[in-house]
Amino acid sequence: MKGSSIFIAAVGMIFLAHIEVCQAIDQSICTPGEISYYPGGQLKSCTLKDDVGIDGVKCKQYALVTLYRSGTLQSCVTSDYFNYKDITCNQYSQVSFHANGRLDTCTLSKSLTIDGKNCAPFETISLFENGKLKSCSTPH
Repeated sequence: MKGSSIFIAAVGMIFLAHIEVCQAIDQSICTPGEISYYPGGQLKSCTLKDDVGIDGVKCKQYALVTLYRSGTLQSCVTSDYFNYKDITCNQYSQVSFHANGRLDTCTLSKSLTIDGKNCAPFETISLFENGKLKSCSTPH
């Protein structure tokens, strides 16, 4: 009996933590002013009033954030380095994602070889929805 009470309490805490994260993606993260919504009321885009963590990315205060209808991150300016698999995106740069959650574009913080191609640091890398390299600038 005691073990089931602990299990129920743990599940309840996880559930409450999940609700708190879901509720954070609303207009309360935005500065007053230009806020756009999808039909139905879901937040589409706004300027952030603070640094906000969304889907593992720390998005920068006073920068535009764009969300998909599902509430997942479409794009923002990072306030820190963002690591996605072997890719390190530079801080204070635009990062965008495909609707499936995979990285679309970002500015590399260091050189990288991906799919056999050398990609230059501080340049934009672009990936297809399947994660394969679409384009990047080669080092000079």
